[in-house]
Amino acid sequence: MKNPCARRDGVFAETVGSETILYDKLNHKAHSLNRTVALVWEKANGEKSVGDLARILHDELAMPADVDVVLLALQELSRAGLLQSVETEVSVQMPSRREVARKLALGSVSAALVPLVASVLAPTPAMASSRITPQQAFVDLNTVTAEALPNPAYWRSGTAQSDLGRAGLEFLQGQYPQEIQDLDGVIQILGLPPLP
Repeated sequence: MKNPCARRDGVFAETVGSETILYDKLNHKAHSLNRTVALVWEKANGEKSVGDLARILHDELAMPADVDVVLLALQELSRAGLLQSVETEVSVQMPSRREVARKLALGSVSAALVPLVASVLAPTPAMASSRITPQQAFVDLNTVTAEALPNPAYWRSGTAQSDLGRAGLEFLQGQYPQEIQDLDGVIQILGLPPLP
């Protein structure tokens, strides 16, 4: 794999709490990066290898120095259009989110550090008329995701996995009432307290 290089042209960054918000002016999309992906995006300058990035995650976030975590972060960045180019060798097996979440859980690392990029189009008039704001929907999605991933009941429930995936897709499409309905279903399946 060539050394990854983040795309920064036309991308504006701002840190909000523990997350980094990127606005891609070229595609009119906003991306919320959790701490893991934000650090990979920040350090991926074309000079550091995947192994170098894994060591940086280890040093700065106390995560295992595991290249699979970096590969998942790069996948997320690539899907969001935030890398200049991604070339992987055929022999490189891209990890799944589930595999990385399990590895991190075994290392007692918070599920909040599983690489995640949430992307939305710039708000449309339809989104503006929704009773649920994009910010609240994003907080709700992150809350349920953080509570669901380390929960063993989530991995045993295909319905919960499906509902959480559908909620993420609906969030990206600005369909917040349906997203909240799916998140409520995940919460009930897992026996978690309701969203505020």
